Amino acid sequence: MEYSDFIKSVIEGYLEDQQQTEKERIERLVELNELFGPQGDKLLQGGTQSLLALHEVANSYVSGNFMAVILLCQAFIEHSLSGHFIMSGQNGIAESSFKKIIDSAKEQNYVSTELHNRLNELRLIRNPYVHAKAGLKAGSLDKKILDSGIFEPVEFAKQDSLKSLKILKEFMCLHVPMWFYEDET
Repeated sequence: MEYSDFIKSVIEGYLEDQQQTEKERIERLVELNELFGPQGDKLLQGGTQSLLALHEVANSYVSGNFMAVILLCQAFIEHSLSGHFIMSGQNGIAESSFKKIIDSAKEQNYVSTELHNRLNELRLIRNPYVHAKAGLKAGSLDKKILDSGIFEPVEFAKQDSLKSLKILKEFMCLHVPMWFYEDET
């Protein structure tokens, strides 16, 4: 196959997929906006990484990239908490594991026990997606899918991504200042 024919077939396949999944993507777009509501300007303590994660998490959910949603939710929160620790001169905590970061945030009363528990829940949701476990060992993604009774991996990941988005929203409501400008003209 000629390269130009290959590229043409790739583009045709992409456009066909876009057409076939348009309804589902619109449903996810509405679902996401119902969860988060109107969005204004935000003060992001996590810097560029938080900005990128927040932008990409929405696009990933709408596109059906559910594993990416889980990882991006955790990345946004980790960088936001790390930004807090960096600004308070605690670089060692900021540069440590997500578990150490959330435990330190709780110990220093930056997050409540309830939010800490939710952040730990996100950590446990994320772990099987990033840490290898052979077969059906405890903590493996396959074991979690089997135990859940949801035998379609994409649907399982979608459910995990929704849980992750809800935790992200809880975190943002408490730790990400947001405002709306009013037009003065």
